[in-house]
This record gives sequence, structure tokens and C-alpha cells, in this order.
Amino acid sequence: MSSSTYNQTFHIGGSPHAPARNVEVHATPEEIDHLVHQGYLVRESLLSPETLDRLRTAVDEVAASERAADSDYTSNSSFSGQFLRHLFDKHEAFWELLNFAPTVSVARAVLGPAVQSRLSARITFPGVTNQQTVWHFHERTVPRPLPPLFVFPHSLDVLVYLDDLTDESGPVALVPGSHLETGATLGENDFEDKPDQVVLRLPAGGGVFIHNNLWHRGMASGEKATLRRMLALTYSSCWLKNVDDGTPPENGLTKRLLETADQETRELLGVAGY
Repeated sequence: MSSSTYNQTFHIGGSPHAPARNVEVHATPEEIDHLVHQGYLVRESLLSPETLDRLRTAVDEVAASERAADSDYTSNSSFSGQFLRHLFDKHEAFWELLNFAPTVSVARAVLGPAVQSRLSARITFPGVTNQQTVWHFHERTVPRPLPPLFVFPHSLDVLVYLDDLTDESGPVALVPGSHLETGATLGENDFEDKPDQVVLRLPAGGGVFIHNNLWHRGMASGEKATLRRMLALTYSSCWLKNVDDGTPPENGLTKRLLETADQETRELLGVAGY
């Protein structure tokens, strides 16, 4: 976590007399500037050991319940691994991340005070080499030519690693500033190193904020591949439509949470704030 914080007050509607929201941002102004202009921000430690244990257990339980007996999750050469979606709806342990100040405060600092969140996971497995993803980015709605009043769909992912991110488990690579290259395109099935890429190796409980247009990839696991469990905590303005995660479970756990939720929780679940 950041050892420094600062306070930011937002007046909704642009008037000093409008309702104010105060945010204690868990970062420095310089770190926020780096996130905005370079597209990423590294955190060596986001989770306490106790939280890390709880989230590992929850991921393992959901993964076991959804794992197909006839799949080893390594056949897809572009995005291997097991993916879990809509985790707030699948295990109460994940609710700890719903209003998690070290991440949501940074999201509010760059996206505005009213944000929604969603949570997914990717697992790659021990003893399996070459588990990787292609170079990709997450927001794919920027047209060419660019309309003069086009609104860029800014959003933010926090990739939180529940296991050590090493050369054996598969580090993550990213290209600083690539979220600003709106006219550039990525090739099909691109696994090649980029001349200006940054490769991150992090301890369990650490993570990285990335703008959702940033070029990034999970690199191949090594000859002695170890378990790699990653959570992807995504933030966007509460009025932005989410399209990547498919249909939520019909009887998801957040329905019960919403019965007594305050306004802030309702915003974070995407049902208020607009």
C-alpha cells in the first residue's frame, strides 16, 4: 500500500454548493500523475496476510465448483488458464474488496467520485509450461477516424496477485503510455517482446493498477511452473455499461447485499450514482 495519502474533495455538478464527496486518496499526487500518463501504478503490497489467505481460499472454492472435468485450461494458445467471473456474486469473502480504500480511492481520484466495480480472476496451473496471454487491452470501442466529440471510455483494472509473480509462474508485461496511442493497433496472436515493455515480478499480495487501454500480457510460465492466481478488480464510472463479463448469476449474492446496502455500496455495485 502507499505510505502517503492526500485528500480530494469533489463537488458533484460543478457548483461549490453542490453535495461534496471527500476522498482520502491512498497515493501521492505524483503517483496519480504517473498512472494517468504512463498508464500503470505498481503496489508491492496491497493485501494483509489474513486477507490474502481468505481470498486464496475463496478463489479455490469458486474455481473447484466451476472447473470442467474434461479441460486442463491450456488448449487456448491466446488466453490459457481458468477464468472466473462475477466474483462478488459467488463468495462473500470477495466483499472485502468491494469498498477497499487502497484501490477504490485511487479509482475515484482518476475517474471521478462515483465508480462501480466488478471482480474476476484468472488461474494458471503448476507443472504446465507456456501458459500465457497475447498482447491485448480491455476497452475496444475507440473508432477510427475519431469523431470530434467522442467520449473515451476510461476504466481501470487492479491486477492483484495471490501468489508470487515470478519467471516460473509467468510475470506480467506492459507498455507504458500505450493507453494514449488511440490510433495504434495490435496484431493477431502477438506474443513478441516490445522494445519499451516493462516486465513486473511481484510478491503475493501485490498488484498493479492499469488503464484498460494499456497494452499488457501475462507472460509464459516456466519449466517449473507454479500456481498463479490473479484477481482483476475493475473500476469504471458508474454510468459506463459493462460488456466483457457475460451474464451475472441469476441468484447472485449481491442481491442479498443490496437489500441493506448504503448509497456508496449501491454505486459500487452499479445500481446507483447516475
